[in-house]
Amino acid sequence: MSQKEHGKTEQDAMRLCYVCRMPISVLAIKCRYCGADVGRPRKEQETFTVEDLGGEKIGTYTISGNVTDALESFIQEERAQIKEEERERLEMSRHSLRGRLRRITGVDSGVRDSEGTPGRTRDALDVASIDLSPPSKKHEAKHGDGETRQRIAIVALIIAVLVMAYAAMHFTGVCQGRRDQDDAADANAGLPNRAREILDGGGPLLDAHDEALRALKRNESAENKTTLREVRKKIVQDIKSRMYAKPFDIKKLTSTSRDITLAAERDTNAELIALMKEVNQEIGYFAFILTDLNLENETAVFRLNNPALAEKEQQVKVGDMLQQRFRILTINGSGVVMEDTHPEAGGRQLIAKKMLPAEAY
Repeated sequence: MSQKEHGKTEQDAMRLCYVCRMPISVLAIKCRYCGADVGRPRKEQETFTVEDLGGEKIGTYTISGNVTDALESFIQEERAQIKEEERERLEMSRHSLRGRLRRITGVDSGVRDSEGTPGRTRDALDVASIDLSPPSKKHEAKHGDGETRQRIAIVALIIAVLVMAYAAMHFTGVCQGRRDQDDAADANAGLPNRAREILDGGGPLLDAHDEALRALKRNESAENKTTLREVRKKIVQDIKSRMYAKPFDIKKLTSTSRDITLAAERDTNAELIALMKEVNQEIGYFAFILTDLNLENETAVFRLNNPALAEKEQQVKVGDMLQQRFRILTINGSGVVMEDTHPEAGGRQLIAKKMLPAEAY
């Protein structure tokens, strides 16, 4: 190392290597003893004084004499003005007191009246008996009481008007409601019961049933009740005639289920509800399918779908009873012929073909 470089190193500020703890320059980024990377040191935060920034030191500010004189003059003028205003206020109060005394006594203080009699002075008056309360407050109190009473009266009047209006509206509404009810009752009473017309014309029984229920709801007269009973009776007869139709018709049986369900939903008549249960049970008896046919043994196997029975399959031969209702008559290549033994079926015969619903024979 040259002498010049050695002198420069001695002039630089020194710090310790964090590895070998040897002194190195603060500007070095690598230790010249151990070769460790030390990086540049963080620059310390510089602090500047007022003098460094070119300012002057803080001194004591002295107020100019002219400013002091002006402030004292202003304060004296303000004090004089306040005293003058206080004197004028007292003078006005004194004049007001003399005027009130003259109004009370009816004469001027210390002046003779028109007959030459010396007038009464303030010394001769009973000052203690005179009400010297400020007239403005007394007047304001009386005026305030009057306004309060007036407001109370107005509010009471408004409340009374509202109560009367509500009572009148309520009474009018009640009367109008009663009139509407009477008018509706009269109008409904005058409406014809079309159920009778539909029955006489041979129309749909469900339409007649709907009209009979509507007429009875409008007017519970004896005539309307009788008409509804007749409609119900005809519905029961029609359902049973289709349910036990001879010859058997599966379409008629399914249509009875639809019609009786609609009638029972609109009418809670016990007879209609019982008939709906009977129709559903009847459909269950005819929900069987022929699945196997043995001509050699003359036997047949049926799959049952009757919710009323626990059995799901039954094997029969000639003379057996299928579901304790249908007597097996013949078993041949065409299918199984059976007889319906229900009392209202009239001995109708059916034939069941393999994997097909039963039909009339």
